Amino acid sequence: MESKQTNTNKRNLRAFLRLLLYFVCFLCVSFVSCTPESKTSKTAKMRPQEDEPAQITKDFRTKEFYTKQIEQPKAAVTNHTDNKELIQLVTLPKSQTIGNISKTSEYTPTRKTIIQVASREQVDLPKEIAARSKSTSAAEQPLSETDVKPPVLDKPGMADELICVNFDQVDIRMVLKTVGDITGINFVLDDSVHGNVTVMFPTKIRLAEVYKVLESILEVKGFAAVPAGRNLVKIVPRADAAKRNLQVRFGNNPSDIPRNDTLITQIIPLNYANAGEISQIIQPLLATGAQMAIYTKTNSIVITDTSSNIHHIAKIIQTLDVKEQITVFSLNYASAQVISEQITRIIEKNRAASSPVGRNRSTPLAPTGIKIIPDPRTNSLYVVANEQDTEIIERLIMQLDVERPDSANNVHVVYLENAQPKEVAESLTAVLANLRITGAVEATQQVQVTADEGTNSVIVAASTQDFKVIAGIIEKLDIVREQVLVELLIMEVSEEGLLEIGIDWATLDEAVEDSIRFFGATNFGPRVDFVSGDLEGLAVGAWRADGSDVRIGAILHALDKESGVNILSTPHITTSNHNKAKIIIGENIPYVVESRITETSDFLTPTVIDSFEYKDVGISLEITPHISQGGLVRLEIDSEFSKLIEGVTGSSVNTPTTAKRQAQTIVSMNSGSTIVIGGLIRDDKVTLEKKIPLLGDLPLLGGLFKYQRDQMQKTNLLMFITPHVMSNQEDLDRITEKKRNETELLDENGETNNNSE
Repeated sequence: MESKQTNTNKRNLRAFLRLLLYFVCFLCVSFVSCTPESKTSKTAKMRPQEDEPAQITKDFRTKEFYTKQIEQPKAAVTNHTDNKELIQLVTLPKSQTIGNISKTSEYTPTRKTIIQVASREQVDLPKEIAARSKSTSAAEQPLSETDVKPPVLDKPGMADELICVNFDQVDIRMVLKTVGDITGINFVLDDSVHGNVTVMFPTKIRLAEVYKVLESILEVKGFAAVPAGRNLVKIVPRADAAKRNLQVRFGNNPSDIPRNDTLITQIIPLNYANAGEISQIIQPLLATGAQMAIYTKTNSIVITDTSSNIHHIAKIIQTLDVKEQITVFSLNYASAQVISEQITRIIEKNRAASSPVGRNRSTPLAPTGIKIIPDPRTNSLYVVANEQDTEIIERLIMQLDVERPDSANNVHVVYLENAQPKEVAESLTAVLANLRITGAVEATQQVQVTADEGTNSVIVAASTQDFKVIAGIIEKLDIVREQVLVELLIMEVSEEGLLEIGIDWATLDEAVEDSIRFFGATNFGPRVDFVSGDLEGLAVGAWRADGSDVRIGAILHALDKESGVNILSTPHITTSNHNKAKIIIGENIPYVVESRITETSDFLTPTVIDSFEYKDVGISLEITPHISQGGLVRLEIDSEFSKLIEGVTGSSVNTPTTAKRQAQTIVSMNSGSTIVIGGLIRDDKVTLEKKIPLLGDLPLLGGLFKYQRDQMQKTNLLMFITPHVMSNQEDLDRITEKKRNETELLDENGETNNNSE
């Protein structure tokens, strides 16, 4: 009996000692946690310096988790309250609080409208899938192996514990370790998981929401959490997460889709709209790295994205997935384009105020499926909408498509900036004559267009809908035309001059870069193409220089000292595209065409009355440029060269005799290229004189040492033409500077030649 009592006492003593040891250990732990360094607030302030690990500590008295930094960061602001060191952080600006989680505003998508040619039949889903989509909601779906529940939440009351989670430029791996220590979740990290994280919450959050905060952090950093079990999560790049074991959900009801940043795969079946067309609208709404596929057999869309973004997309799909019908409305008075714009504005404003067609009042017109398509050719409206919306649109059309009594008195004035009003008025009158523009009923008046040169405008008398069409035509006509600078070099070359040029024509190589042969063995410019004419007789023809390096100024300088070469003129003229330019260089010579003698009292001195006419003698040149879309210049050239030869005298009437050479042609070339028109030959009677130097110049006796003879001399007229297209002010400045440099170069060369002589 005593031995039993002794054994009992020993057991009680051992139990007491064991309890005493536990109590001493508890006091030691409490003493360590109550030191000044360990009395950090429950705020999880993390900004570890390099090579300074953070410590994860649990306050057993408050049951709240917090992170204590070994050395307080410099950026922290400290306050002392109740002998505890509190670390306060600045709240991130421009954020909104949803529940207890602070997150940035959602992305606002750009709305698009699809045009469906015909209504499509609803696709019947398999019975088991349809039944599951109707009966299973987000709250009722059972927890699968892809759902994550932190082990710490298994303890009673822990889910509602409040903690402060703040990270300031903390490495994401340290953040994952902190969350793992708090929740008990095991993480497996991909090698690419790197980067710093900044998260600041002004208020405490529930412990049950820590994992949702982590998903938001990963979504911002481009990573995703992929569950691998009830207590194991893989952290991988977002682009690779779609290929992992994600949660798969089914349904098209947005209320059944949670609004969190969990990466899921959602199958959304469509009832009326085409899945391919809907996918084009929601494609821009997908987050970076999200994926979407279309299953045509069941008319479904499969999306892998965050649950919150899929919730947003499902709301848009629900608005678009409505039954539609096509209705054609023929208008009698109003313009289809104008009515379409007016109805669109009316429905948008009405829906924003009171949602008249039964849609969400915050949803604009386009996503509802209403489409109003005007057809100007038949002046009709094609309306694609459901039956209720179609009835509303029909009532609006009946009120808007009415005849306007004052439509015949519309007068509009359009001021032109570039075009000539007379040309615009003539073009419009020719096009609009007896033309019904809008396709509606017969117009109450004929469209009239009048030019006003004083104000450089056109006055249009037409209805409002007709004037909109005319105004569009005027806008296309009133444009800045391209201009063409035409350089010309006109000269006469004698037969002897041709021989000398045949020897010395190579001097042009100094003025141009490339050269080829023409005139037999002579050189002339870069790649000169023989257009027409006979080389021996130099018949009327032209040679074209395809390169852009021929310079009229250089040719002029090269031929200036050649004997037998008479440079007649070097005009330059600028004109607009399709406008004729005319150059006249010469004299206006008067001559008597009629003389009348009147009798006077003195018959010895009768009065003579002469009638005069004037004749232009010289160079007359008309050039009309036409610039093609490809930049090729087509020139219409009409040239005339006349020369006064002699006068015929008889009974006080002196009639001049002129020699005329004329050429009309059309040539095409690139801007900057040079074309030569030649072969205009004339015979001139010239007097040749040969004498002995000095002796032939002696007065009276000089005739013994010289002789003169008359002979006929052939002269060939050559015309060099170079067009330059100027499309803008930069081209004009560039060509002007080029001509200035050429002029200075010619002046310098002229002074050099004079000094050498």
